[in-house]
Amino acid sequence: MAPPVNLVLINPKRNSNFNEESRRLISRVAPVCIAYNFHLVLVDFGITQTPIEFSNEIAPSTSIGNGGKKLVELSEKGKVKICDLPLPHNIGKKIICTHNPSEKKRINLKKLVEISNKKMIALVFGIEFRKNKHLKKVKKESNIHFDITDKKIELSLDSEIGAICTSLFNFKKD
Repeated sequence: MAPPVNLVLINPKRNSNFNEESRRLISRVAPVCIAYNFHLVLVDFGITQTPIEFSNEIAPSTSIGNGGKKLVELSEKGKVKICDLPLPHNIGKKIICTHNPSEKKRINLKKLVEISNKKMIALVFGIEFRKNKHLKKVKKESNIHFDITDKKIELSLDSEIGAICTSLFNFKKD
């Protein structure tokens, strides 16, 4: 059995206040995690509740993910973590998902699958949208960068998440 995959979503906004855009993004990502059996790590969103309390609070306010039920389901399975920067050390090998990878750290999909079959990985999303000392350190310390387009084409955050998760899942099945 392959080790777990953590989808790490760093708040793309500079302030850590939870807002409508954050709610919608998290609601869109939860069904992706359920579909591919990934865990979700929410970072720097200013969430103070437990994952279950948070999920139950925002679920009624969205039609995304079966009315928020997918986020609640993911939380009830213990597959949602909430934290602030710096990233916890126990989330796996950090893989920065970016349209602007360092050439020395860049890997292809085949290599990503090989790593994910051997080790727990953390697919880190949202790092491109903000700059601070913690994020610079995360990007610098990670020795793996992955560009799903392999052409340095910037995608919207939710498109990038969907493309990477689907590609990883489908490639692992083959």
